[in-house]
Amino acid sequence: MKISDMKKSLLLTLAMLITTVTTTTVTACPFDEANVEVTVLAKDEIAKAVNAGNYAQATAAIKKNKMLYDYFGHGIYTALLKASANSDGAKINSLLDKTLYLEVKELLGQVDKEFSNYQKSRLKLIKAKKHLKALTREKAPTSVMKKILKTLGNPGLMGVGKRNPDKAAFSSNSNKLLGMIRR
Repeated sequence: MKISDMKKSLLLTLAMLITTVTTTTVTACPFDEANVEVTVLAKDEIAKAVNAGNYAQATAAIKKNKMLYDYFGHGIYTALLKASANSDGAKINSLLDKTLYLEVKELLGQVDKEFSNYQKSRLKLIKAKKHLKALTREKAPTSVMKKILKTLGNPGLMGVGKRNPDKAAFSSNSNKLLGMIRR
């Protein structure tokens, strides 16, 4: 094979890989944009208003994110509005933490259902890690999340670096993580 043919083959493979990764990123994140975590952004916006004592702004941000809080159910939207009307910053922060917990729980559940799809599962775990980071700064849950990421294994590149997935370890570590961050 000539060098020019090898270059063409390599470029074609690279183009196919980029197309696959882009497609996977878009389909793996149906509710949020790929790199935008709506729950984390909403929490930051509301918490900033609460910390400034501006409950009118907090209420506006809660109303702006009504679909998000209705999505979680559990009466979170109504409870947030009530807490904001009562200027109860502690209750608002508690409810915002609960939404992050529910988001992490849902993402782990989605990974459990699609465990054999390495790319989608990895992307969902990275999203869960972002939500976990916004929820807690503790090292223990973060170290468990690292273990969870490792349970996915690694398909390797042409067999190099391949590690088999371990669903039992995933389930065990997921339950441990959820127990640590339960809200």
